[in-house]
Amino acid sequence: MRKFLATALVALPVGLGGVGTASAAEIIFSAVGPTTQDYQMAVAWSNLLAESGSGMKMTVVDNGSVKGLRQVAQGQADIVAIGAPHYKDATQKGGKFKEDPDNLVEMYKDMNVLFAITTSAAQYVARVDADVADIPGFKGKTLAIGRPGGNAGRVTTALFKVHGIDLEAGDADGQYLKYQPALEQMANGTMDATLVWGGVPHAAVDNASHQMNLRFVSPDPAKLADFRKTITNGEYYVFQEVPAEILDAAYEGRVKVEGPAYFWTFPFMMVVRDDMPEDKAYDLVKTFWENIETINGMSPALALINKKGALEALSADVHPGAARYYREIGLMQ
Repeated sequence: MRKFLATALVALPVGLGGVGTASAAEIIFSAVGPTTQDYQMAVAWSNLLAESGSGMKMTVVDNGSVKGLRQVAQGQADIVAIGAPHYKDATQKGGKFKEDPDNLVEMYKDMNVLFAITTSAAQYVARVDADVADIPGFKGKTLAIGRPGGNAGRVTTALFKVHGIDLEAGDADGQYLKYQPALEQMANGTMDATLVWGGVPHAAVDNASHQMNLRFVSPDPAKLADFRKTITNGEYYVFQEVPAEILDAAYEGRVKVEGPAYFWTFPFMMVVRDDMPEDKAYDLVKTFWENIETINGMSPALALINKKGALEALSADVHPGAARYYREIGLMQ
């Protein structure tokens, strides 16, 4: 597994009142956090730009999606990774953007997408001896569905209902509990399964697989359309397919795999202002996708990034420069 090159990173404090707009050759990428897949991906992208001789230098900072979107809107950063539903919230002054001033909300509307990725996702992990092979199999079982008040429990309740399991009616015992204590309860036999959020491999799942036999429980891909109709911004949710060979390699055979697993998630979009020069956007996207094998080889999570999902379930228009590249390769008409 290739290691990330630390030389691509430049520590740069970026705040709302901080730096001004970068030069044309400098790209500031605002990632969710230093341990997230989008951060790792951006570091790899930065290295590829440097190696390609493009003349562009990408600096990766970890300001989060909310702060990062504000910075891009105001010209203090160039690219932000943000979930498709969350970007939609921003343009409608909802969610975590409720208190943003109207003029900033208008700036959010003047943004485009370079591409989207799906790496982190909601995964249902059950003890093998709980005998749960699919979501209808949760009937009468106990599972953790995320922290109290969190989005994961709301989405899980909706997802299970389209599979015939009504958690609110008591078809299964869905408890609002974080995954770490839930895994501990699974280990001592008092809970059957839990939802975890993250990439592949997931550290908590990996650790738990040394204590008990686990399996992934997937939603039915045929239920995606029904699922989308049941939740707010549902059109931006997807079922991420994770090949069996990636799971086997990630957990070294310790988690039972029976074909591909499916996790629910939403695309993380790489969002830029719509005034980014077309040639610049084109070069950024082309450098990324024409070297995707290099990025895929860096970790099991990054191995899931592919062109097939680049334009799926977006909540903003594709940047004209990016669209030019996608038309060249037949991904857009």
